[in-house]
Amino acid sequence: MKILALHLHHVIEYASMRGISRQELISLLAKPPANFLDETETISKEDFYAVIDTIANQLKEEELGIRLGNFLNLGALGLIYQISLQATTTEEALYYLQMYLNATLPFVNIQTSIDADWVSIILNIDNKQLEANRIILENILTVIAREVALMTTKEVSIIKTSPFFTKNYPDDWKASTHYSVNFTPTILKATLQDKSRLHLDVLIPEYLKLIEGLKTETGFANKVRIASLHLAKPELPDLASVADAFHLTSRTFQRRLLAENTTFRQITDDLRKQISNLLIRHNRFSITDISYVLGYSEPAAFIHSFKKWFGEAPDRMRQKAFS
Repeated sequence: MKILALHLHHVIEYASMRGISRQELISLLAKPPANFLDETETISKEDFYAVIDTIANQLKEEELGIRLGNFLNLGALGLIYQISLQATTTEEALYYLQMYLNATLPFVNIQTSIDADWVSIILNIDNKQLEANRIILENILTVIAREVALMTTKEVSIIKTSPFFTKNYPDDWKASTHYSVNFTPTILKATLQDKSRLHLDVLIPEYLKLIEGLKTETGFANKVRIASLHLAKPELPDLASVADAFHLTSRTFQRRLLAENTTFRQITDDLRKQISNLLIRHNRFSITDISYVLGYSEPAAFIHSFKKWFGEAPDRMRQKAFS
């Protein structure tokens, strides 16, 4: 049974951010892929579980799958969106999702159901490795839920369920005998009608280029920059979300940044500056689009920041870039 190596790449990236040696994890593989990012490279199910088990034993965290799913959002960002580009109905979009999981994570069983009021995606794995399965399935559910939320501009109700649910889980999780994600079908229907709102085919490569450029640096502050880009949805995350990715309290998280003479606000402002400098060069993003991506409440606030960063208005800089 072969698994897409890219799935394991994202897991190893998160573990590395948490302080686990990347080389230690790769050494567990009987046959490491030459390039984890090559979409033709695969690994065995045994190797996949060996890495998951090692990370679980070292971190010992109940919500590890959820944290991993939040971190992986950028790695999988746009999966369901891209699937929806091929689909004309909700049922067809769910069919493409099922086909993708069957092809790249064949040991995960997926069952979908849809009626007028509710869409349910139910996952399970047929083996006895309960703790590893919990991490894998809660990770997948988190990614799916975040991607579904990405496809709408409105606040939506997306409920995830797990047999391992505890009171420490996020508010959108509930107890159940099975792993599932549930939402109203109107979310997907709206997206099938408006397929270009976020221009993810442009946004994702730009985010990924930023991440790759940051990897040459070391230090906790740099890990925070990378984590912030991974957690983007597409607007950058708040302090509490990034602190949780490191399993730290907000106070401890801020102390570690201060030890490196920086703050979360400074990091976020710097990332916003870099992202705006990239997206202003793409005509498909309006000033309003960029304001939304960067998490500003209104374009005027973004324009004010842009002038402070670059000394001129975004429209003026865009004109220069294309003149």
